[in-house]
Amino acid sequence: MPYPIPSPLEGINTNLHIMDATSVAVRLGRESPRQASPVSDEEEALRSLRHEVTIQELLRRRFLRTTEQYLKGELDDVAIPRTRR
Repeated sequence: MPYPIPSPLEGINTNLHIMDATSVAVRLGRESPRQASPVSDEEEALRSLRHEVTIQELLRRRFLRTTEQYLKGELDDVAIPRTRR
């Protein structure tokens, strides 16, 4: 499944958005922090956990979508989308 990954550079701040090509929804977005704020160790651990869960969810959805495409015959055995003729 194609995932467009626009990553505009605005000054010194970078943005990264991984989008689902089918629904055009942002599945994973990251923006550079504007101002670094002091964060406790507990908050940092929670952020890290949320980040990990988000990535796992993205990969799970991609796996399910690829499996669906394969079962529908939309993919070859090597996960390359078939072109319609």
